[in-house]
Amino acid sequence: MTHLLHIVNALFLIIISMIVGCTNEYEPLNLPPALDIQPAKDITRNSALLQGEVKPQGEDTIKIIRFRYGLTTDMKETEDCNPNELHALAILADLQPGCTYYYCLEAGNGYSTVRSEVKTFCTHPNIAPTLSDLQMLNQSPLSITLAYNITDNGGEKLTATGLYYRKTGDANEYCISLPLTEDTTYQTRLSNLQIDTDYEVQAYATNDIGETRSASFHFHTDEAIIVTNGGMLAEAIGEENKYSFTTLSIAGPLNGTDIGYLRDMMGKDREGNDTSGRLEILDLRDANIIAGGHSYDGNRYTTDHTISKGMFAQCNYLQQLLLPDGIQTIEEGAFEDCPALKHLRLPSALVHFQPSAGCDSLREVDVPASCAGFCAIDGILYNKDQTTLMWYPEGKGDSKFTVPDGVTAIGDYAFQYTSLCQINLPASLKDLGKNAFRGSHLEHLTLPDEVKILPYGCFQQCQWLKSIALGRETNYLSSYCFDGCLALCDLYVHATDFAPYCQEDTFNGAELLLSEGALHVPAGCLSLYRNHKEWGQFVTIIENEEE
Repeated sequence: MTHLLHIVNALFLIIISMIVGCTNEYEPLNLPPALDIQPAKDITRNSALLQGEVKPQGEDTIKIIRFRYGLTTDMKETEDCNPNELHALAILADLQPGCTYYYCLEAGNGYSTVRSEVKTFCTHPNIAPTLSDLQMLNQSPLSITLAYNITDNGGEKLTATGLYYRKTGDANEYCISLPLTEDTTYQTRLSNLQIDTDYEVQAYATNDIGETRSASFHFHTDEAIIVTNGGMLAEAIGEENKYSFTTLSIAGPLNGTDIGYLRDMMGKDREGNDTSGRLEILDLRDANIIAGGHSYDGNRYTTDHTISKGMFAQCNYLQQLLLPDGIQTIEEGAFEDCPALKHLRLPSALVHFQPSAGCDSLREVDVPASCAGFCAIDGILYNKDQTTLMWYPEGKGDSKFTVPDGVTAIGDYAFQYTSLCQINLPASLKDLGKNAFRGSHLEHLTLPDEVKILPYGCFQQCQWLKSIALGRETNYLSSYCFDGCLALCDLYVHATDFAPYCQEDTFNGAELLLSEGALHVPAGCLSLYRNHKEWGQFVTIIENEEE
């Protein structure tokens, strides 16, 4: 019996081992993948982002990954994904607004294809349009130009857009309708406004869903014109108002196109022709000059922070000009031949300055106390430490002037065309600028001893100048020093060791002085000057008596 039990146990073990061996031999290797579908994200009216994970089971390669979706549970639309990327991602586009969509993740390994659970999402419905806030582009006393964007049409075709505006507190509202365009940016000009009045404006846009208004934009009309970009002054003022201003204030950037337009308003166009403009007072303190735009006078263009040559030249009616505070450079001739200009206010940032001729009504120059480079005393322009006299205005009308002690230099063109008959120069003076006294009414002048050089055209066109005495250290006379000095008859020099050096054209235009005037030289120096190539041109050389 025991032997029989051993046999039975042995057979049982054999059968068990055979069963186990068969189980391992036929274990399935082509299991379908496991799927994890995630909620839809970034949902809009027409799009949505779908995501999910594919997890392979067994040893098979994933060959198909896609999302199914649709407005019904059939989900007939598909969006294929890269089967090598197990993190499935798809952006659905061209969806219908305000609808519920069904979707699932589908994947297969070539043996079987499975789907995830079905989820849903709802696209956003169409809405009324959305608008940006209104932005001011420019403003004048009687008008304003505004711009806005339609940031979203709401999913529907736009049917209307424009502006509503009214006086603040007034129940009467006015509407301006603008033509619809493919561009989403709109701008328009409100004109015929009342000066010194508060207004509020709203942009609007309409589609089949409804109308949307922007936030209210409030503004006040005053005498100032405000521009936000160069080249917009003409639009801000309007052609109908161009010649109606005698007083004007402007804030914002101005380029060559704007300056040319201003010149029209001041009575002179780009070609130098007269216009109907009668602008008399121009306040540009809150403006700034920038490069760009067209030429302002036919061949000159604007430069950043610069009042360029001829910018306000020949503006016959301009009486008062207040320049932009940010101007750093004023070029020679910037205000040339402005006969009515009486008051000029220079900028606080000024670094470089040259005078202008032909401002024969200009009685004073004004400089802000904050200006680091210049100051004005009695309407006369000096550098900040008052060592250089920069500009004596032509229209001051005085016949005599004494340059203050401590002044060491007279700037270029400083006394040109002044009515001064007598100018007393201090002993501290050392340097003269070119054309410093050009065209002035000087009759007699004695230069301090330390003035070594007479620069180019120093006394050019001084038609009333009768006599001039050079300083004891004057040793160089530049070109055209006495050109056009028709009344000059006596020239005094004091150099004894050598005659002051002259250019070949020093006495050009002063032939009358050479032939009919007299050169006065120090005692004992007659031959030195008589035998000199340039000084020897004088017909009459008089040797002074011993001092």
